[in-house]
Amino acid sequence: METISQAALAESLSGIWSALHDDAPFAISDGELHYLRGIALSLDDDIVSHMLLKKIRLAEVHDAGSLASVVTMNSFVEYRFDGGEKRFRQLVHPTSSNAGYGLSVGSLEGAGLLAMRSGQTILWPNAHGTLADLHVLHVESRAGPGVGRRHIADGGNV
Repeated sequence: METISQAALAESLSGIWSALHDDAPFAISDGELHYLRGIALSLDDDIVSHMLLKKIRLAEVHDAGSLASVVTMNSFVEYRFDGGEKRFRQLVHPTSSNAGYGLSVGSLEGAGLLAMRSGQTILWPNAHGTLADLHVLHVESRAGPGVGRRHIADGGNV
């Protein structure tokens, strides 16, 4: 029996995903476009790399000021994935750590959330490679360092 390489699997999965989401309204900031391509090309995980590159290719590029309800770098996002419970995370750079709330854009879930709008649902591969619903419930932009803390529903601060 012939085995399929990780790269071939990644290319096939990302091609199918791209065809299913060709008209999805993804949006990326003009200031993050080249940076995100660089991240995608530097990732060791072929599936995440291919999926992130496909998403970047499908996304419309906008001025950062017009993306308040879109998941961009450092955004806080409340979402559901694969029928699971609500999650609340901040999309961070691969080298950042935000204990408890940080989710790297270089992770499978982080790449999936990038460029999605509040209320949007897409199919995205889970850890088993099966396409599952990824639904963004709410996005809160973060302008960068020095932004105030946000009180969340469970009583914690972010």
